[in-house]
Order: sequence, then C-alpha cells, then structure tokens
Amino acid sequence: MPSIAILGGSVIGSATALLFARAGWTATVVDPELPLLVHPDGAVRPRPGAPQAVQAHGHTARATYELRTRLPDVYDALLAAGANELPFTPPPHLATHDSRTADDRLRAVRTRRVVLDAVIGDIVRREPAVTTLPVAAKGLLLEEGVVPRATGFRLADGSTVAADVLVDAGGRRSPVTRWLADAGIAQPEETSDCSLAYYSRHHRIVGEPPPMPGFAIVLEFPTHQLLAFRGDRDYLTVALVRHTRDRDRAGWREDEAFDAALASTPGFADSWRALEPEGPVLPMGAVRNRMTELVDAGRPLVLGLHQLGDSLTTTNPSRGRGIALGLAAAGRLVDLLTAEGAPPAADEAALSFHAWQQDVLRHYFRETCVVDLELADRIHATLTGGEAPTTAPDLLLPDDHPVTSAQVAEAAGSDPALFRLFVSALHMMDDAHEIASAATVAKVRQLLAEAQPS
Repeated sequence: MPSIAILGGSVIGSATALLFARAGWTATVVDPELPLLVHPDGAVRPRPGAPQAVQAHGHTARATYELRTRLPDVYDALLAAGANELPFTPPPHLATHDSRTADDRLRAVRTRRVVLDAVIGDIVRREPAVTTLPVAAKGLLLEEGVVPRATGFRLADGSTVAADVLVDAGGRRSPVTRWLADAGIAQPEETSDCSLAYYSRHHRIVGEPPPMPGFAIVLEFPTHQLLAFRGDRDYLTVALVRHTRDRDRAGWREDEAFDAALASTPGFADSWRALEPEGPVLPMGAVRNRMTELVDAGRPLVLGLHQLGDSLTTTNPSRGRGIALGLAAAGRLVDLLTAEGAPPAADEAALSFHAWQQDVLRHYFRETCVVDLELADRIHATLTGGEAPTTAPDLLLPDDHPVTSAQVAEAAGSDPALFRLFVSALHMMDDAHEIASAATVAKVRQLLAEAQPS
C-alpha cells in the first residue's frame, strides 16, 4: 500500500490526507497544532502557525465544489455544524429553465474558518488509514542523487516519518523552503507585496441580519475597505482593511476603536447595531502574495515532494481564494498520483503537477495580485495625494486580448450563458480559460454590437 506523509494538518493538509486515504493509501499528518484544530464549540482560538485562520473568510464556489464532489461527508458535516449555503441566483432577466446544473455548480457555502477546521479535523482523526502526529517536524530526509529525493520528515521528538510521497501543507510559515535552501536547493518563486493590514472581529447577529444578496458585503472607501462575511449559524465576521503606512487607523486593533469605526461607516452603521461582538479584534499584518515552484528550467529540483495550500500559493484574503486554490491543487495531485494504471514516475509526477500549476493555478494567483496592488495603490494615493491607479479588471485576460474584462462584464449582463461563464471565471471554475476563447470573444462582440443604438 503506497504511503504519504503530510506536513500541516489544517484544512488543506487534512483534506489531502482524506483524499489519499480513500484512494487506498496510508497517510500520516504531522502538525504540532493538531489539538487546537478540533473544537466542537467552534470557539475562535488563534493559532501561531496559521494566524489567518481566525480572520474573516469567504468561500468561493470552487472551494464549495471541491468539498461537495470530493469529500461529501465533510460537506454534509459542515452543514450539520451550522454552515449555510448560498445558492447562485442570477438576475431575473438572465434566469433560464435549462441552467440548473450550471447554477448548482456555482453555489457557495458560508461558514467561519474555525468551524471548517474543526469539522475536517474531527473526520480525519477518525479515518482508519490516517495517522495524526501532534509533533513538530524539524527537517527533511533527503536521498542524494542527480535529483535529490525527499523520503521523510525528521521530528522534534527524535523520530522520523518515512513515506513514498511527501506533501508540504505547512502554510505560509512552512519551513520546507528553508530546509531545501539549507540543502542547496533554491526554489523559484513569484512574489507580489501587498501593503494591507486586516482587523477582523466575530459577531453574533442579534437583530435584523444585514442584507447580503451575494458573496460578501464589500464597501470601498478612499482610505480603507470594509468586508463582512456571513458565517455558520448566526455569525457574521467583519474585517476592516487599511494600508500599512496609515498609522491613523492602526488603532483599529483596539475593540473600542474598531466598534466606533463600524458604527460610523456609511452603509453599515445600521447593520452594526444588530451585531453583538464575540471576542476581541484579531489583527493580521500584511500578507505577501507568493507562489513557489519545485521545477526550474524544465527540471525537477527534488523528487517525491509536493507543496499545497499556502506553502505553494499564498494569497491575500481580498478575493477569498486561499482555500479554493489549496483544495483544487490537492484534488489535482490525488488525481495525478492515483490514476488508473501504473503510477507516474516521480519526475513525471513533478513535471505534470508543475504544468498544471503554470496553466491553471498561476492564472488565478496573478488575478489576485492585480486586484491587491490596485487596492493598496489606490488607498496609498488617497493618503499621500498621489495619482490613483487604473481600476483593476475583474478578470485577467491576455495583454493582447481583443476584448477587455470590462467589455466581457458588460456583454454578460445581457446573455444568460455568458453571464454564467463570467461568474464561473470569477469563482475559479474556468480552468480551461473558456472566458478568453475565440468563441467568447465573438459572442462579446456580437452582444455589444447589438446593444448599440441603431
């Protein structure tokens, strides 16, 4: 029976363990914070290894789809724990009778991250083929060769965990990149600084729930942004976002200042009165968007090791894509390594996964970077009196594309099929990049031409 050892037991690490265990592998999950993940009461308990876990979270349709189709028992348990579904509801003039399947793929689940952690953590602990080790890993076991091979983890208690395949799901603070560097293996990476700081606070809804017809409440102001996400049961998490150079708003880390900001926010003050805070404000510093690689110049740097989740792709929370990107990558890896027939050789597996990363994951990553940079630059321009940047596009299309993102959005407002494709792309459900195809370009041009006054 093949084996896999996973560093990191949060959502992506636990999901990976379940996916491989149910494909006939034995899985070992290594994480010193495992005892902090399972709390049936859903209480918000900060974790040093994953400070983002207690922040405001939205879950895209892609994250929901991956859970529903690959781990339906986890999804059902999530609903039983109080999560609620957000169906996809197109505008009335774009509703059709033959689009139920497409619309069903675009529904999203609303829950706090701490509840998702607790639910999947409880299930993974009870999975027969999964062993959980609440201990820190201190290094990689590497076999020398033309291309080194990772064969296991060294643990803090002096023991080791060996496996056929290793997965680094240790998050944005994972030590694996440093361990590789210590062994002389330098990983290529793409980074984009994002000078935004977050302050989140969890609330219970005790009055009339704030109107939230879509994915989230997003309020843009010249100097900051407000985000609010409906969670499980009667929870709502609110986040205030400021530029890291804006010291005037650094006081939002204090409960009283945070509440005063919400109470005076246009478009949200009435909703704030229906909320009862539960716990303190939870600050989080700027996140650096970062994508790492384990292939350089067409050559694997190390065999038998794959990275998933924030270890592979760290994204700022602005578009709520982190968990979706991690689950999509975990699904791709299990599909690759457990396909019918002989499993791919380690070098083939590395190259195949990297090709998918370049074609699919990098596109969604760069879309996030563009939006983050525009938001940070716009706020900074307001604070310094500089020139505001051009508004970031909803979708990232090729530089020489015949139509713009704004034109696609405009045309989508008059065509049911194009509207669903546009929303699918926003929710990372368009891995084939159909939104940028020649057929879509022709449709957009046709719709825009028909909309011109005669």
